[in-house]
Amino acid sequence: MPVLRNTVDRCVESLCSQGCSRVSGFIAALRAGQEFPEVAGLGREERLLVLEELVSVMAAYAGRCER
Repeated sequence: MPVLRNTVDRCVESLCSQGCSRVSGFIAALRAGQEFPEVAGLGREERLLVLEELVSVMAAYAGRCER
């Protein structure tokens, strides 16, 4: 599981570095089952974990996204 966790963590960090408005789009895409370049190499379980992490990160913003 540590390898899976590292892969997920790296992906989440990469996605988050693009700003919260982009992260909101990534969350919507993941929820819709869409594939995009940043998650293309991930399996279903990894994508679900990325989605969970992104939702958790964005909860801190409570709908107030500044970038």
